[in-house]
Amino acid sequence: MQRFADVIKFLSVLLLLALPPWFSLVKRIRNRKKRRFLWTFVFIPYIISTIYTQNVLPFFAVLITLYFIKNQRDEEELFYLRSIKGQILYLIVLNIIFRLVVTLLSGIYANILIKLGFKLQMQDVMKLFIEKPWKEVIYLSIMTIVFAPILEEFIFRHILYRYFSKVNKMFSAILTSFLFMLLHYNLAGSLSFFMFGLFNCYLYDKFGYKAAVFNHFLFNFTSVVLILIFKYYNIPITT
Repeated sequence: MQRFADVIKFLSVLLLLALPPWFSLVKRIRNRKKRRFLWTFVFIPYIISTIYTQNVLPFFAVLITLYFIKNQRDEEELFYLRSIKGQILYLIVLNIIFRLVVTLLSGIYANILIKLGFKLQMQDVMKLFIEKPWKEVIYLSIMTIVFAPILEEFIFRHILYRYFSKVNKMFSAILTSFLFMLLHYNLAGSLSFFMFGLFNCYLYDKFGYKAAVFNHFLFNFTSVVLILIFKYYNIPITT
């Protein structure tokens, strides 16, 4: 079972975290010589680095892509990258309500799994926060709070959800939320990750990419703060 989980994690990082930002970036490089250079000399190191560092290089690929979108004036994409000024308070309220609902449902879901005989484990990133020294925890905090929302929302909402929505929005929301759940593979948290994906598809449709990033940021920020408090006071965390 653990080997299967490791394979899922490896493939999800490779296919979902590394490739979409890369293809999105290369698509926007109009000069053929530059494109050939990137494919030949950068692609393999990019993939290898992503496997070991996960979201660092894809994050910067997304930042460069966003720069190209802004300068190439792609009106369709710019619509989804619109400002959320004036909606911050409303988005915070939505985040709080969603957090309460998903926490309640996840608790019920976890209890059902336990009664069915499943052994629940802590999410890998949470283990790292608890077990690693504080210097590494600071790095993990930055990756989780800053890098992950910008990168993952660009991949799952701006690229994948927007693309598959051309077929059917409901299908796209379910599919991309399932893929988002796979990237964060953890049995105990699977329901919350799936629900999070669905909710952010709604936010992306209604308010755009920045709203989904903001919600993701708030969710990760509060989670990290709680974990750091537990770590500082040596409070045991149970799944």
